[in-house]
Amino acid sequence: MNTSQRSEFQQGVNRSTGSYELVFSPVILSLLGLWLDRTVGTTALFAVLFAILGFIGSAILIYFRYSAEMAEHEKGRPWAKPS
Repeated sequence: MNTSQRSEFQQGVNRSTGSYELVFSPVILSLLGLWLDRTVGTTALFAVLFAILGFIGSAILIYFRYSAEMAEHEKGRPWAKPS
């Protein structure tokens, strides 16, 4: 694998990070919520709540990461807003 192929592969891996966050954050948090539900004795209350919070949190993180990446990409372009 030459340098340009490695760089392209690394960029692809970096772009796919958001998809992993959208999946694993709610799953891990819902498992934590399930454990908490069993400990406290509630019925899936914390599991559902933590899964929703995990999804919302990861979506917000992806949005801000994307916005920062696009702002960096458009820096110095004629159509870019002055900062």
